[in-house]
Amino acid sequence: MCHLRKALTELRQFRAHQRGTVGIMFALASVPMILAAGAGLDMIRANHVRTKLQVAIDAGALAAAATRHLSEEERIQQAKTMFHINFDDPFIAGLPDVVINKHSVEMSARAIMPTAFMRLAGIDTMQLSTRTTVNLPTSKNAEIALVLDYSGSMNERSGGKVKYVAMREAAINLVRGLTENDDGRVRFGLVPFSHHVRVTLPSSFVNGARTSGNWTGCTQDRMFPHNTNASTPGGNPASKWGHDFAPQHANRGCGGYAPRNLTVRPISDDHEGVIGQLQSMRPYAWTHIALGFSFAWHLLSPGAPFTDVEAYDDEETEKIIVLLTDGRQTEPAFGPGGRRNVRNGERNLERLCDNAKAKDITVVTVAFDLDDMGTTQRLRRCSTDPDKHFFIAEDDAQLSKAFDAIRVQLQQAIYLSR
Repeated sequence: MCHLRKALTELRQFRAHQRGTVGIMFALASVPMILAAGAGLDMIRANHVRTKLQVAIDAGALAAAATRHLSEEERIQQAKTMFHINFDDPFIAGLPDVVINKHSVEMSARAIMPTAFMRLAGIDTMQLSTRTTVNLPTSKNAEIALVLDYSGSMNERSGGKVKYVAMREAAINLVRGLTENDDGRVRFGLVPFSHHVRVTLPSSFVNGARTSGNWTGCTQDRMFPHNTNASTPGGNPASKWGHDFAPQHANRGCGGYAPRNLTVRPISDDHEGVIGQLQSMRPYAWTHIALGFSFAWHLLSPGAPFTDVEAYDDEETEKIIVLLTDGRQTEPAFGPGGRRNVRNGERNLERLCDNAKAKDITVVTVAFDLDDMGTTQRLRRCSTDPDKHFFIAEDDAQLSKAFDAIRVQLQQAIYLSR
């Protein structure tokens, strides 16, 4: 019995030692996880600083390009003044560089940002740099499709405002800022999306519709691979819209779209009409990001069903998609073999982005209060230039700043930036 008691005592002591060992091992294993999470926060912070840096040099270069009546020295000073108005962070190292050529203004700047967490791994600072080139003003045109998420989560608050209200205000300011000197050069279209899109189409492009006239209703995506491009529907039913709704969300049908004014608006120069629709739209149901993007591309495509736009190779016209979402894909989409699931929708968005950019469409993406890393990275890759055309906005204030930056970028595109 004495030997048994001794053995039990030693076993308890061993278990106690084991607990301590496990605790030490867990603590050691936690260090890289904490560093990784902290590094992510530093990267988000760096993205915000880089965005402000880009906005500042874009604004400075535009100011110098637009003041050709001044001397070169005065235009350089104008560029630097505008830069400092837009970039007030304490991380700037030296003044921005400005070069004025016969046909363009070139501007570059860099910032050194102290890290908060990465310094634990020996990285004390991050060097951020950016540059821009703005050609002198010409009569370039722009066709812009705003692809805006109106799923139910946009009814939530972010910062001091309801999300769809913050998005509406930012989009209206973008339209007004780009059309304040209205000369017909900038035209807009709207694609409000949730899990369906409500649109008017020729009946021959819709499964089950009559063969003449127009059809107005809600649709999901076309069958694969037609849902990854902007081809005009033909005789093949798979190339048409109007397939049965996915059963997961069929109870939220088309009835909620018209009362909320969630209807696709083709590209036009009716700026007040665009603003009026933005003021009246309200959120509804789930999220089909790929569907919204595909209709935006159709708005910009010279092929049917929307034809009142310029050809892809028109050198005097910039074609631009601005995509905003606050959540991941939740609606099933068609993929290879007719299979329908959410992952297909994510893959289709990736294909759509690549295919649209191959047509020289500039893609700008905004992740608004988005907590899904996969979707955030997908939006980043979707953008034409992730360092310039991708934005993370965590609340209404950051969203307003992001759209200010987008406005400057689009003004730059209209000025033939390269």
